[in-house]
Amino acid sequence: MIDKNQIENLLRANGIAPSAKDEEIRSLLLSAKWTENDVDTALMVLKENTTTKITHIDTLHKVFHSDQRLSPTEITDLLGISTTLNDFDLKESQNNQSKHQTLSVMIAVILSLLIAVTSIGYVMYKEKAGFFHEGFNSIND
Repeated sequence: MIDKNQIENLLRANGIAPSAKDEEIRSLLLSAKWTENDVDTALMVLKENTTTKITHIDTLHKVFHSDQRLSPTEITDLLGISTTLNDFDLKESQNNQSKHQTLSVMIAVILSLLIAVTSIGYVMYKEKAGFFHEGFNSIND
């Protein structure tokens, strides 16, 4: 486990305050050959409140650099807007999204096949080939 005192000592040794911006701390730790996961853990340890043991997560990293969803409490902390979302709402939204995506793919496939068949038929008509060849009608008679 990463100790908060060790991180603060490393930052002070490099002339950066522990209350500095996350980007500065991240760049310092990455230049010190820390892995991305260790850097994220170190940032969370630095943001942790020592009396209540509540961790303040930098939601900007979560919003712009990952595909993770924000919890309602994080949205409230970030925007000051109270939200009431539960897992059912999120799952229902994902199901609707996948249904629309499947429908869009099916429509695209049907339209592309229709365009391909129409184009081939037009070229065959212009070149008098296949069904449109003069000898084709005499074979059927």
